[in-house]
Amino acid sequence: MESTIAPPVLSARARLLASASRLFQEHGINATGIDLIVRGAGVAKASLYNNFASKEALVVSYLEDELNGWVDHARSVDDHRWSPRERVAALFEVLALSVESHTFYGCPFTNAVIELPECVAVRQVADRYRDAVRAHISVLVEEAPSSTSVSRLVLVYDGAITAAKVARDAGLVRQAGMLAQELV
Repeated sequence: MESTIAPPVLSARARLLASASRLFQEHGINATGIDLIVRGAGVAKASLYNNFASKEALVVSYLEDELNGWVDHARSVDDHRWSPRERVAALFEVLALSVESHTFYGCPFTNAVIELPECVAVRQVADRYRDAVRAHISVLVEEAPSSTSVSRLVLVYDGAITAAKVARDAGLVRQAGMLAQELV
């Protein structure tokens, strides 16, 4: 006898975040209205305001989820047994693969800061992301987060993200990865 286990039912909050994430990435924050998010989540508009005080609060929650996801994913593709150069190469290769698989829409934190420049809460999450990138690269190369080489690697990583967003060319990301390896 075969047992069928029903998939867990996502909460309205989780469905709203999933809908917002997809739409913000594909269309941008300002171009995505509340009605579209609610429709995509399959919930009533009241559910949005029961879970989030405003669209801005929804954006901040979306960014916090993105931050947690970035940290978890960056750690999952790292192997402390590799050399610092190999570890840095893997970070850039993950970005290149996301470009090739058409799942890269640009840095959600940069996008959000550009779209909502006056929103302090968005800037705070973006700053936490920047700190997380710096800390992760610091671990990869076994240097202090404030070191010049970590700063240079963060700058190259930022450039790779921009190249990926603008040119949609994984080759440019890989070139940035080779430059980063030379800096290690």
